[in-house]
Amino acid sequence: MKSKVRYIVASLAFCITFLGCGKGLRYILIDDTTSYTRVMFHEMYEQENIDVLFVGSSHCYRSFVPEILDEELGVNTFNAGTSGQDLDGSYMIIKEAARYNDIKHIYLELYYIRAFNVYKDRTNLTQTYIISDYIRSSLDKIQYLLQASSKEHYFNSFILARRNWNCFFNPDYVKDLVIKKATDTYRNYEYAYITGDSEWYVGKGYVANNGIINEWNYFSNNGWDSINFNNIAEDWINTLKKIIRFCEKNEIGLTLVTVPMPDYLIASLENYDEYIDFVDEIISDTEVDYYDFNLCREKYFPNTSTVFMDDNHMNCYGAEIFSHIFADFISNKILQRELFYKSYEEKIRNLGPSVLGISYQDYDSRQEKCVRKCKIVSTRNNLEYEITVAPIGKEPYKVQDFSENRFFELVPNENGVISIRYRLTNVPDEIQIVDISY
Repeated sequence: MKSKVRYIVASLAFCITFLGCGKGLRYILIDDTTSYTRVMFHEMYEQENIDVLFVGSSHCYRSFVPEILDEELGVNTFNAGTSGQDLDGSYMIIKEAARYNDIKHIYLELYYIRAFNVYKDRTNLTQTYIISDYIRSSLDKIQYLLQASSKEHYFNSFILARRNWNCFFNPDYVKDLVIKKATDTYRNYEYAYITGDSEWYVGKGYVANNGIINEWNYFSNNGWDSINFNNIAEDWINTLKKIIRFCEKNEIGLTLVTVPMPDYLIASLENYDEYIDFVDEIISDTEVDYYDFNLCREKYFPNTSTVFMDDNHMNCYGAEIFSHIFADFISNKILQRELFYKSYEEKIRNLGPSVLGISYQDYDSRQEKCVRKCKIVSTRNNLEYEITVAPIGKEPYKVQDFSENRFFELVPNENGVISIRYRLTNVPDEIQIVDISY
């Protein structure tokens, strides 16, 4: 009997020591002093009650402004978006928030790019750890980490200090980090860090950015390929169904949404309506609704680049406009048929003929010569383009005379300006011009 008692006491002592050492090592090795999610999850646990929860990736935390939604809806809303949040992360957050709150409704943001991740194939687990590091211990959390990756990542998942172990032997790093964590700002879960003087954490999960895109003249590696539905992961589909079942079981309303993205990105995909149909098919036998705000009419959400901070996120000006529209829509102040086009194809037909930017991809199939392939993104198929390239420090050269061809090549790692003159086919006298820096 005494030996059993000694064994139990020794085991408890080992566990306490192990956990204590792990917590101490995490403190001196893991730098989360600029983490949005650390502050966000602390705020989430501090809420008296969350009535309406928003979950999703960066499109979520950059788009839904709780201050506006609280006032206009008359409830307590909370934005639990995190960078790169996949649906298993959304599911974990939903279960955790529902554990401590009487949630009436959840809005799940569905950014199409998150649909392709196979959980066991993940090698970079940052999007997982910025969730798991700050939610409380539970069997759900253990299951989340076990299913988030293959076994070789389990050490980093459960022993946080292991991720940054090499810094243990860097006394300057440890000293600087301890000093930063000793500040009142860190200890009181305040957020003082500003990214590039343009981005800041506002509160209740919302992150503001005042960057502005001045014109539709993107040069981006986003939007090169159309959406390949054969590559959508079963993990994504299955987890979406789990979220639906969880909300049904717990009598929580659920609505799927996609926030507005620049027309450059949606038009470049060329088959975005099929994504909307794909989601609608998944939920066809449920009571869940899906609203894609990329179908917003220009009367409500302006078709201008100045409401975006980059090629797929709204800035704080766009987020404010969108949050007001969203509140009006779910309050039935705006009817669905008034707010939305029936399809993105209908929307883009309503836009005038224009070039929105250039999508590019770099290829090096034989490791001999890298090729930068470019695709003109526009609102029409029946446009002709004259393309001239002016590299910095070199003579300008013409790529092509007027032609419907949208594809051309550039020299990689070169900078300059691409001038595109374009016109509708068979309308030779009405020429427009756009200059795109590359």
